[in-house]
Amino acid sequence: DKPRHPTDSLAHLHSVCNHRCGARLRPTPGRVGWLLVLTIAPLKQWSVRYYNDTSRAAVSAALDREKAGGGLGEYYSEGESRTPFWMCAGDAETSAALCGLSAADRAGGEADLDVVARWLDDGVAPSGACGRKFSGRANHGFDLTFCAPKSVSLLRALDTAGVASKAVVEAHNRAVGEALEYLHAHAGYTRVHNSMTGMKDLQRLPGLVAAAYQHETSRAGDPHLHTHVLVPNKQARADGVLVAIDSDSLWHEARAAGIIYQATLRAELHAALGVGWEKVDPHSGMAELAGVDPELIAAASQRSTQLSEWAAQNLIVDGSGKPTAGQLARAQKATRPRKPEHRPWAELKAEWAQRFGGELVLDEPAQQEALTRLREDAQAELRAWAWAAVRGIDKPA
Repeated sequence: DKPRHPTDSLAHLHSVCNHRCGARLRPTPGRVGWLLVLTIAPLKQWSVRYYNDTSRAAVSAALDREKAGGGLGEYYSEGESRTPFWMCAGDAETSAALCGLSAADRAGGEADLDVVARWLDDGVAPSGACGRKFSGRANHGFDLTFCAPKSVSLLRALDTAGVASKAVVEAHNRAVGEALEYLHAHAGYTRVHNSMTGMKDLQRLPGLVAAAYQHETSRAGDPHLHTHVLVPNKQARADGVLVAIDSDSLWHEARAAGIIYQATLRAELHAALGVGWEKVDPHSGMAELAGVDPELIAAASQRSTQLSEWAAQNLIVDGSGKPTAGQLARAQKATRPRKPEHRPWAELKAEWAQRFGGELVLDEPAQQEALTRLREDAQAELRAWAWAAVRGIDKPA
């Protein structure tokens, strides 16, 4: 039997993150590992155009490719992954209805690009409701970007049978969903004026509604599975009024949400494919699949290498020899090429197969060692739970 993953209890995982990843794990500008957890970028008016233009270009290119090949079989069987879909966290039924989404929408239905643009640019929900007008400096929304480890991106990109690729996407989406649930539970607030104190009080929102854009590549053209979850900054309150999100709460819980994503991804892929993992990085919460050739990961990480090299040549780094998060952000802007995200998925897969030489091979001894470690960790966790349960018993039965 496959060993039980120590983090397969998602409620337990949320509890652990809430306990361990609060203010003490708030993102710090000097820690490079932060980039691997979860990035949040504020969205201004018209920011959504990039995501929508990319989606339109990718879908159009995929359709053109299949029409040129005499049919649409591959397009419909593979599915063009760059089509955005709706995501709801919290009380999904209530929050979706308040915003004007249907049952099919809240179940992950395709998001209409124009509807998403109107919500983010103008603050008008799908229902037609709108809150207070955005000020000139207001954040129109937030881009929450969840990135899979490089080995997971390679597993999907180089899969030929389709089984592993499907499992990766399902695990990735489930992990993004869990992280969004965590954010709603711990950061899903708006601020309301308290007439008694003259202060602003936090008021929980019934849910968070967002549009998710799955992307497949880095700017260097390497496999890089990640999803941009665009959360409009006009969310429905329980009375239906559209209000702004408390961004301080969102930033505060970002790192914990990123760890939730990574842990859930590991648990889901272990359950689906029986794979083991390398040791988890204590800062980012990320781990690579066990048994993946480090040289392959390096070869598929051209963008990361490019950023580090630029920073080393143009910036003064600290004693660790590694650039800080702020320095890497400068490097990103200075070296940013045009992202090849508009290319069809089938075309990208063909190129990667040629570049990296076929399916991803996991070293069997490394996998067995990882699974043994996983089994031992699960047993240790069970023993710790049992001791904690009996510690307070001071009377005979």
